[in-house]
Amino acid sequence: MNNSKTSRTRWTAPRIAVVVLILAAALSWSGYRLSVKFGGSVSTQGNEIGGSYRLVALGEGNVTEGDFRGSWVMVWFFDTHCPKTLCGPVLKSMSDAKKALASEGIKTAPLAITLDPLHDESEELKKYALTLGDHVVPLTGSPSMIEQVAKEFHAPNELVKGDDGTSYHVPAPRIVIMDPQGRYAGTIESTAGTEALVTGIHQFAHRG
Repeated sequence: MNNSKTSRTRWTAPRIAVVVLILAAALSWSGYRLSVKFGGSVSTQGNEIGGSYRLVALGEGNVTEGDFRGSWVMVWFFDTHCPKTLCGPVLKSMSDAKKALASEGIKTAPLAITLDPLHDESEELKKYALTLGDHVVPLTGSPSMIEQVAKEFHAPNELVKGDDGTSYHVPAPRIVIMDPQGRYAGTIESTAGTEALVTGIHQFAHRG
């Protein structure tokens, strides 16, 4: 009897180990597939504002916060139904700030993230953003990822109606600035203009 019990014990342990490995592999694969389909989870990485993300750069595929390391990153949220008189100047000031700082050898990445990924088709988003700010990088993503990223960057999630009756998301009142190491540096009012953006990034750089 003891030999029988010992034999069963010897066989049971390997079987359990195999089952555990199979389950682990299945869970890992499922997690990978969900990540590919819906984007990875957002992590604050210790930042008061901002964090990690995976979004879609139009025509260039997925990008993460790591793709912008080495640059001062300007992050702003809007959607393409926003009146151009309201959102246009912000996109232009971000684009012009990039050009001005580039002339000084300072690398920047002005990111314009849509708050309405279900309705902002790629071509529409590209046409809207790049027409108003040709150096801006328009970004979109899955609805769940956009929602998480907006929360991490403290962007509003509120719909309003314009004068023509069209609803649009309230654009972020501030542009979030992340330093070249991916850390939160500060914010600048979205309506402040090009000069304020350039000055603000200079100040953040000297403070660091």
